[in-house]
Amino acid sequence: MRPLLASAIVIGFLIVGATIALAGSAKQRLDNGLISFTEASTSGSNGPGGGGISGIACVSTQNGQPHSFAGNALLDCDSVGPHNETTIAVNPTDARNIVAASHTYLYNLDKKSAIALLRIFTEAYVSKDGGQGWTNVHPPHGSYRFLTDPALAFDADGHLYWSNVASHDSVAGAFSDVSVIVERSDDGGINWTDPVTVAKGNGTISNGGSNVQFNDKDWIAVDRGTSVYRGSVYVTWARQQYRQDVQTESPIFFVRSRDGGQTWTSGAEISGVSPLCSGQGATGPRTRCDQNDAGFSSPIVGSDGTIYVAFLNHQAQGATLRDQVLLVRSTDGGDTWSDPQPIVGLIHDGAGDYPTNWVGDSALTGCQFRIFAAGNLTVSTAKANAGQLYYVYAENLDPGATARTNIMTTTSVDGGTTWSAPTLVSSSASDQIFPWAATGRDGKLRVGYVDRARTAPPGQTCVYGYTLATASDLAATSFTSKRLDTGVSIASDARWFRNAAVNGTNTRFIGDYTNIAIGPDGSVWASWTDMRDTVTVFGRTGHTEHAAAAKG
Repeated sequence: MRPLLASAIVIGFLIVGATIALAGSAKQRLDNGLISFTEASTSGSNGPGGGGISGIACVSTQNGQPHSFAGNALLDCDSVGPHNETTIAVNPTDARNIVAASHTYLYNLDKKSAIALLRIFTEAYVSKDGGQGWTNVHPPHGSYRFLTDPALAFDADGHLYWSNVASHDSVAGAFSDVSVIVERSDDGGINWTDPVTVAKGNGTISNGGSNVQFNDKDWIAVDRGTSVYRGSVYVTWARQQYRQDVQTESPIFFVRSRDGGQTWTSGAEISGVSPLCSGQGATGPRTRCDQNDAGFSSPIVGSDGTIYVAFLNHQAQGATLRDQVLLVRSTDGGDTWSDPQPIVGLIHDGAGDYPTNWVGDSALTGCQFRIFAAGNLTVSTAKANAGQLYYVYAENLDPGATARTNIMTTTSVDGGTTWSAPTLVSSSASDQIFPWAATGRDGKLRVGYVDRARTAPPGQTCVYGYTLATASDLAATSFTSKRLDTGVSIASDARWFRNAAVNGTNTRFIGDYTNIAIGPDGSVWASWTDMRDTVTVFGRTGHTEHAAAAKG
């Protein structure tokens, strides 16, 4: 095991030289995605929002939701603006307490300038009755105006932790000091502590700052096992460094708390060094695994307290960059970490492997929203196969302009040292993206994913739904699948994130991941960005983005 290095020590060994800009960098995603969402508000009021900035905004109920959502749960009711990038967790002490979260886009009046500012918050949707009603909660979030990448995790005693990436700026701002924060709820998601900043950013990403540290794509896990580290909270993310508007490195960082989220260790780099990493960037040794862009790190904890973290790592392949999936682990609560080991070799997810949307992001045939290969890592805590690891991801099976993508899974029975050959979750000819995996009391793998195997209305080129697949065996060599959505999402007739001059009404963003969670009763809950409903705002009509959930 190698010792955990504090960020200050690592920086002392950096060798700065020529570098390459990574595709899909944080700055590019902000400039081309969220910032361009800003629209003029003529009223100077809350615009397409009805809720406040903190407290309980409203309650969505099964009886009160539109008939088009029958059989699913429409989670949000605070705004007619978009809600996307969903996450969900179930209280291990109470199967009726389900909490989801997503972005919520709200206009609010700036009292000093009297200008309506678009703010992107993350809000919680809390059910205490098994999914019949969902209370929309806007946590205080301190002085942060822009929040993204929500991630939720319960501990074994029902305390709920929530990590986010956060900035003090509104959407039109410079995205200064982009940080990672954590909040805690002791009542199942209704009331939240003030945020603790566990990783502070530096500089402004959107104005070409000469030396910017930008934190991206956080995820959170809690030790719910029987080890001496039980109750410890772990957060990972990609710490991206920019110099003169170019991303020079993006290692995976780690912090932990052992006092219920009150205090945290200093951020430390865990992505390590390996011959697997060819040093395509120019900071540090050539084998430093620091070229991970967003990284999509996914920490999990085994019942024995072992921490596992999987992440995407960029490697140059000719004129493009493709991702491999690497794994690091710690058996001493995060004090020391193994060197990276391979989970999946190079995935066809680089330039030229997929069609691109009008801003150059990888997309799908007939669609414009950006996609990624990333899935997540999960570990079984069931007696039948305790410690068995699974990783799911989206693999391009037909690279090129008419590419399609399917969900793949691989399994390790020896703690991540070796992995099985990747297996198709479904042999469907339709695109499947944004997978999320979880294991239940029976040890079997469940995978939720966005599925394009839906009938499109006339004239529409991009529609999708949500599917849950269940492994037939512990080795996850075959699956049965079940459609969870009860209405088709129409992404090619969108109200938000569109450019009529270039791609008509095809949306360019539905979030970067979905989520599933398994409760103590064995029930599976899934959440996703849903586009079955239409809305008219500022004179434009199209399908909006709701946060939806279903019990599998």
